[in-house]
Amino acid sequence: MREQMLHIFRNTPYGRETLLQSAYFCQQYAGLSLAIYVPTYERFMLRFESGPVMVILDKSYLFSPQTARRHVEEILGPLRLDYDFLTPAEHAAKELPELPTDFMFMSCPRVVSAQSSRIGLGHIGPKVRGIVSHASFPVLIPGGNFKPWENVAVFFGGSEMGARAVELGIAVARVAQRPFTIFTQLDGATRDECEQMLARRGLLERIREPDGRWVVFEHGSLDENLFTVPHDALVVIGARGHRLLRDLVFGSTLERVQRRLPNPLLVVGPHWRPHL
Repeated sequence: MREQMLHIFRNTPYGRETLLQSAYFCQQYAGLSLAIYVPTYERFMLRFESGPVMVILDKSYLFSPQTARRHVEEILGPLRLDYDFLTPAEHAAKELPELPTDFMFMSCPRVVSAQSSRIGLGHIGPKVRGIVSHASFPVLIPGGNFKPWENVAVFFGGSEMGARAVELGIAVARVAQRPFTIFTQLDGATRDECEQMLARRGLLERIREPDGRWVVFEHGSLDENLFTVPHDALVVIGARGHRLLRDLVFGSTLERVQRRLPNPLLVVGPHWRPHL
């Protein structure tokens, strides 16, 4: 597993913002560097153990290819961040590059197959959902504009995936030396059940550390309580497995959170294997 974040570069002002957010994450996560892919075709393949994902890009990813690498160098040069340009080793088919998948993280905007002017609609595109549902690494979904995050907020509702998000969120907070808060909306689970899940995973004591906090919402709706989440937080949340597409369409916690919060999201999919 290479200690890198995979970033697909879009040579536009919006792409500049997402690259800055990826770079900031790598700076906070000590030892993590960037692997940057500058697309030359509208499609590429990611072949995970759980299945392949073919990504179809918006045409803006291919805008002004003669300036793309120079723009990356201009953006990252002042940051003193280790990075390299990724060149696909082989093609699964003509004009279909196949990228490696042995990364620690991947950065991916909410939508990769629609123009950036449509990204404000507040949904996660189907290609991004496909990556999340198959990837062995967590996926960073940047906000619309670069903004440093100063703490980590994790959503935990009592599920196994929620507990894995807590595990990842605490690990990122420790490496970045930032405080963290666990947010729990009691919908369908009791506080005791949530505590039992955390205890089984060895997480309950870690939440009680000086830099940790657990906020349990026993009243009000999730939508109302989202106002409590700090504006300068990296939000960590889990996505369920084979029901991911259906859940996102019909209003899962992940969909509601990402639709209402402008914060960057770090999404844990069902095939993430903890190695932090």
